[in-house]
Amino acid sequence: MKNLKLKTVLISILLICALAGGAVYITITNKIKKENALKIVELKKQEDEKAAKDKIAADAKEKEDAKAKEKAEGTKDDVFDTNIVSEERVYIRMHGMINTKINAEDGNTWGMIEITTEDCNKLIEVVNTNNYEDKEKLLVFLNSWENKDFSNGVEQHNYIWEKLGGVEGKAVSLK
Repeated sequence: MKNLKLKTVLISILLICALAGGAVYITITNKIKKENALKIVELKKQEDEKAAKDKIAADAKEKEDAKAKEKAEGTKDDVFDTNIVSEERVYIRMHGMINTKINAEDGNTWGMIEITTEDCNKLIEVVNTNNYEDKEKLLVFLNSWENKDFSNGVEQHNYIWEKLGGVEGKAVSLK
């Protein structure tokens, strides 16, 4: 009988230890799972914040590029009132035109407008009508383009490019 009581007590102790060990194992496992879940949530949060910052930066860059492109391009349908045209607007238009004839040192040529006799004549009229600081120089450029003479295109481009505050796209050669 003594043996049976001892066995029962030992079995009870072992059972209690097994249950306690199982409870500790489950508690530790759950704690590790929670910590891992928190780490995953934190990493996801960091990724989302980085993606949001990257998107903001990309959007800002896209807007900046669009403004620069818009400023540099001009359009074929751009109509001038010969009485009210800023010299900068003429530079922008002429820059787009001469871009069709040059190679830039960094490969960046912002805006291309085909040089036509009609466009040259319209710009000559605008320049003659307005009292620009560079009136004579602009007329020399436009008259040479009207006569299909682009031999000084690199110098002409870089002159206009500098007037527009050129940073990228300096001409190095004719196409």
